[in-house]
Amino acid sequence: MADLRLVGVTDDGARLILEREDGGQEHVAVDQRMRSLLQRPSTEATQTQLDLESRLSPREIQARIRSGQSMNEVAAEAGISVERVERFAGPILHEREHIAQEAAKVSVRRDDHGAVMLLGELVGQRLEQRGVPRDGMAWDAWRRDDGGWEVRLDYLAGGQERSAEWVYDPARRTMTADDDEARWLLEEEPTAEVTQLRSLRSVDKTADADTATSPEETDQEPVAESEPPMKSGTQEAIDTLLRGRETVPDAPPTKRKKKASVPSWDEILFGSRKPE
Repeated sequence: MADLRLVGVTDDGARLILEREDGGQEHVAVDQRMRSLLQRPSTEATQTQLDLESRLSPREIQARIRSGQSMNEVAAEAGISVERVERFAGPILHEREHIAQEAAKVSVRRDDHGAVMLLGELVGQRLEQRGVPRDGMAWDAWRRDDGGWEVRLDYLAGGQERSAEWVYDPARRTMTADDDEARWLLEEEPTAEVTQLRSLRSVDKTADADTATSPEETDQEPVAESEPPMKSGTQEAIDTLLRGRETVPDAPPTKRKKKASVPSWDEILFGSRKPE
């Protein structure tokens, strides 16, 4: 396809004059659609060009970025370049960053002196005590399908990439832990892992109960022993001989099974106990 360069319009203004590389000219009729495009501001012209090329409208692109999709994912879905998506993603990415910063300022508890502790402060202190630097913590947020915001903290702990998620309600300024790591960071009891650990304890207790005396046995009234019958002289002689023999030693007592040591949540996350 030959490249054309606009050099002017015809005297009646009805056609554009385009020049080819070899010096020849081509004419293109100026219709109503072309006039409207030429009269629009540059931003509207850009949007019109995007509407013609993209499988997603600018509003749809922004909605997908707001819901947490990356620019690469949206560009692949829309069939356009990442640079084109970036023109519309900028304001939404700033919105997500602002929501994450506001969520980190939500009051989540009080310390031992009654002072209010914000989410970012509490989480930062707990992770710093375990060797996670502040600059190694990255906050992000995106809009959920139910209208709330999901807030996530990414960090490196115990040699592994980890994340904790909360649900943020900007209207009420409330934060609700959405996974076990978020609960742990808020000093709440995790659910899934701890439930599994508790089940191990219950197994140990069941094993101990099997070796113990049943309640029915302990509640029974002791049976009075009857007095031994009078022994004859021959029986007494036999008993005397038997007492002189070696007696078989009693079997050694069975050792009680030691309970399994249950790891703490710090050991699960960081591979070691919390430093004293």
